[in-house]
Amino acid sequence: MPRSVRALAGLVLLLTTACAGRNGAGAPSTAPSGERGMSPGPEATAATVESGGGGLAEAEEALAAGESARAVALFARFLATEPAEESARQAYLGLARAHEGLRDCAAAVRAYDTYLERFTAADDVVDVFARRGACHAELEQWERSAESYAAAMERADASLPSVKVELLARQGFARFQLGDFEAAERLLKQADEIFLAAQEAGSERFTTYYFIGMARFYLGAIHHRRFREVPIRLPEKTMAADFARKFEFLTQAQEAYNYTIKAKHMYWVSAAGYQLGSLFEEFYDALMHAPVPEWLDDKQRQVYYEELKDQLRPVVNKAIWVFEKNLETARRLGYESDFIDRTERKLSDLQAILLAGDKGWGSPHPHLAPEARGEIAASSDGSNGANEAPAVDRKLFVPQPTFL
Repeated sequence: MPRSVRALAGLVLLLTTACAGRNGAGAPSTAPSGERGMSPGPEATAATVESGGGGLAEAEEALAAGESARAVALFARFLATEPAEESARQAYLGLARAHEGLRDCAAAVRAYDTYLERFTAADDVVDVFARRGACHAELEQWERSAESYAAAMERADASLPSVKVELLARQGFARFQLGDFEAAERLLKQADEIFLAAQEAGSERFTTYYFIGMARFYLGAIHHRRFREVPIRLPEKTMAADFARKFEFLTQAQEAYNYTIKAKHMYWVSAAGYQLGSLFEEFYDALMHAPVPEWLDDKQRQVYYEELKDQLRPVVNKAIWVFEKNLETARRLGYESDFIDRTERKLSDLQAILLAGDKGWGSPHPHLAPEARGEIAASSDGSNGANEAPAVDRKLFVPQPTFL
């Protein structure tokens, strides 16, 4: 093989060797689950107030019983009587929770807006701002969601570390959705710092690690997005720089996903394991389908691709190993989720490719992660607006958790 072709394949080998030598996802020893949400749902609202008349008491009883539609009617009827200030405060809060119970987030936002206009000095405004932010997130109003969580955080000086972690994680998630990665990264890191400080000081025993897992996962997602957005371009000098930059983001995303696994919340463990395996698939695709210099003739191209397949085999093995560990951990703990289903499908597809053998001698293998190609093409021409997440992002990075 001519020296120039060997050197080109060797460039890929250096990156592949470094990638394959790093630790993958690993399997956590334990993965306790936890309930999401900073506040109880409508079924666990505050106890019925002693004052305010039977109308308010009856409305709160309906809310506590999970009769959300009836509670909405009763709270609205009670508010129409123009009750005293404290009773009105309780009624608006109950009305918002009742609308949440009906999944009518737009109506809940209106009730929370009225509450915050009238009762700005109430003791529970942090929770109200947070719940309004959750409703905006359900409506995919990300800017408003981020602003509401920021307002809650400004008033959360006396709140527990777990509350601050949730506010920052959710605000960072909203900023991620807006494509504001710099702000999202800052907020998510701050959430992690508060968690670590609380752990070291022993100031609070967290009842759930959901939001710390969420913060770490989206830090990984930010690096993953940056990895995807790096193009591979000719000439060879530019290609070498692109490869190095892409590998840098891969390393950062890999470390962040592994760090997510250490939070030991099984939902995010499964999500991070799936994403980590997908990351290696995308790395394989980026190298396998990188542009080939025009000076290679047909014979040289054939030799180049055969050498490249051999050198990239450790990357495929790494993806398989990560997917297997993700499944192994979930099965050991009896855990099921959409991410575990996707992991199983991915693993099956990769194993089928290996069993089928190489039917394209002298040509590149098909893409292992074809779902990522649409986003790469869109980001290269700037066609995706900041407020519209690419389809692949909605599938992989946005697990659609229920916020309320």
